[in-house]
Formats: sequence, structure tokens, C-alpha cells
Amino acid sequence: MYVRTAIELRDEIYQALKKEAGEKGVSEKINEILYNALFKKEKSLFGTMEKTDISDLRDHEDRI
Repeated sequence: MYVRTAIELRDEIYQALKKEAGEKGVSEKINEILYNALFKKEKSLFGTMEKTDISDLRDHEDRI
């Protein structure tokens, strides 16, 4: 859902946004910037463990 609103931008900020996103894409670029600033992704430890191979495995008999 989108809400229409008016914001005041400094001229140099608007020109930089217009140059990067194009005149029609300024709104979407502002939404992207604000979303990334307000809703930061939480860091996950998924995939940080080093890969192992079969040579690292032990049998249950090795523990006796």
C-alpha cells in the first residue's frame, strides 16, 4: 500500500536522485533508501561454519 505525501528535499539531493533514478524513479529510490535505513536485516550465522568432509567423522567405536 502506498500513501501520497509531500516532502521537502534540498536541491542538490533532488538532482542527485533524479540523476541516479531518473525523473520517474525518484519516489521508488526514496522508498528504497528509507526502507534500507529503517528496516535493517538482522545478521544470521547461517552458512558461517566451515565446510567439513568425511575424513573428519568418527565411528561410535572410536569413543570406547
